[in-house]
Amino acid sequence: MTTYYSRRSPRFDSDLACTGIECSFTSAVDYLLVLLWIGAIGFVLATLLYLPRARSVCEEERERTEEEARAFGRFVGRVAEIDATPTPNGPAQATAGTVATSFAQRGDDQGLREIRRAYRETVMSVSHYDQEYGESLTKNVTEEFDPEVATVVTNGDRVTPQLKDAIVDRAIDARDRREDFLGVLSREASALEDARRSLEDVDSTLERLDERPLPDRSYDDLEATWHQLCDLERRLETLLADRQERLRSSGGSGLRFADSIAMYAYLYQPLSVDYPVLADGTRLLEDVTTAQRRVARSLSCRA
Repeated sequence: MTTYYSRRSPRFDSDLACTGIECSFTSAVDYLLVLLWIGAIGFVLATLLYLPRARSVCEEERERTEEEARAFGRFVGRVAEIDATPTPNGPAQATAGTVATSFAQRGDDQGLREIRRAYRETVMSVSHYDQEYGESLTKNVTEEFDPEVATVVTNGDRVTPQLKDAIVDRAIDARDRREDFLGVLSREASALEDARRSLEDVDSTLERLDERPLPDRSYDDLEATWHQLCDLERRLETLLADRQERLRSSGGSGLRFADSIAMYAYLYQPLSVDYPVLADGTRLLEDVTTAQRRVARSLSCRA
């Protein structure tokens, strides 16, 4: 996992001081500096480039995942209503490895046609199927179930109890994976909302601190502003550290991702970043440290 920041809290010390001509020059351009400060942070939420879109992306993925879970549930119900023809001398139950061999006989494939129709009318009929998957029935069944069951569903001869049970079991697994992912998405949506509130609060506080030009402020006022900026910096660093820890420990959802890195890359692929909270938080932290430097420069000229 990339570390998005590694800065210590800046100190007001002699390294920041200016003297002589430099201090005079700084005093002369303080008005320009404050204008630059306003340009950097003076627009409400200007630094939150990714979070608003991230929340929309997360909600859209939640709706899609919920639709897919319902579709697999309907498919299970459709398959349950289809009659199965027992094999003449096969066992009542079979393992996944014997599903294909349970089907050696020739016979009427009406049941399989019904299963394929049910799959197309449920799973493959979700509103985003073509955009998200765009796959043939064979490929999608292979991905969602397994190659053996997919081969039998698309090329088999009849629906045996073993095949029917295998299809139902795998469809239930596909539905359950999506329901698990819904939990992940709900937690992510809540985390995004918490981050949004925190970052907007920092942004509004930063804007409030920027209401008066630096040269018009007393030393005590500048010192108070410095400490407020340090508090904002600590809040942002805590938020970023907590978010990184969450990303490291979240793991994969079991849907199609090996780990959290793959999951976040998938979820936020419509954005230009995989970690929108870190991206916006880091940008805002840069604004805070820029403001700190300018306040420190004004303080050093008053000392």
